[in-house]
Amino acid sequence: MVSKKEITLRKVLNIYGVFAVLALILSIFTTPISINENMQLFYNEDLKMEAKKVKEFLFFIFGSALVYFSLVNLYYKYMK
Repeated sequence: MVSKKEITLRKVLNIYGVFAVLALILSIFTTPISINENMQLFYNEDLKMEAKKVKEFLFFIFGSALVYFSLVNLYYKYMK
């Protein structure tokens, strides 16, 4: 007999967090991609982030992820 894995709100919030962090990291590389008036994609070098800004953004992303996952998991560990 195959048992179904129970999907809890904790798992859903953790999966959501992983996708949110990945989307933020991906946004570093996709921001310079724009569309012109003829609906053609082009790479705008003016919108590319400097190395220092990328580093600061990555610190923000990982710091936010640390706080998010800590709060979600601490809540379900101690409150449930």
